[in-house]
Formats: sequence, structure tokens, C-alpha cells
Amino acid sequence: MPWVDENICIGCGICINECPVDAISMKDGKAIIDMEKCIRCKKCHEVCPQKAVKHDSEKNQKEVKK
Repeated sequence: MPWVDENICIGCGICINECPVDAISMKDGKAIIDMEKCIRCKKCHEVCPQKAVKHDSEKNQKEVKK
């Protein structure tokens, strides 16, 4: 599952423009992914210039337990 690291996201909106199903929006200047709409195509991950879009496999163990 994709997720956005809010500490890295700069709110550029590139991922919003590239999402084929409009699953990404902005909240408080950061991108957020609507998991109900997301088709896991990885486009957001590929186009993010800051590498702020991550996948579950990139979470550390503390985040996984939450």
C-alpha cells in the first residue's frame, strides 16, 4: 500500500496530476492518498521528486505496530 511521508512531501502536486484515478489530494499542504480509490499503480511513487511516496515495506517496525 502506498503512503505519503509528510516529513518529506513538499506539496508540489505532481503526484495529483499523474494519478489516473484521482486518488490523491492535498490536505494542509501535503499529499494524501485515498486508499478506497487507489489502484496501486505506483505512478505517484515513480513521479515524486522528493521520494515522499512510500510503500508499506518501507515502514519501520514501530510504524507497522501502530
